[in-house]
Amino acid sequence: MNGINYLLDTNILIGFLQRNPIILDLFKTQQITIGECAYSSITRMELLSFSSLTILEKQAIESLLNRMTYLAITPAIENETIDFS
Repeated sequence: MNGINYLLDTNILIGFLQRNPIILDLFKTQQITIGECAYSSITRMELLSFSSLTILEKQAIESLLNRMTYLAITPAIENETIDFS
């Protein structure tokens, strides 16, 4: 077993970053820890390609993602998509 129990989508991660009470309660009641979560390369692209993203928001996203398992397509494809926006 690789320790991944959850694959989180973009909306869940946005809610987590925004401290949405519903999302935080879900993590608490289900006893979900970030360390047992993964995110897809698609989610990474969606989060980091938002055109109005501030430097602080980008840092917060990257910090959160660094605590999770990354499921990649390839970094080259992701970076092209992020830079495309």
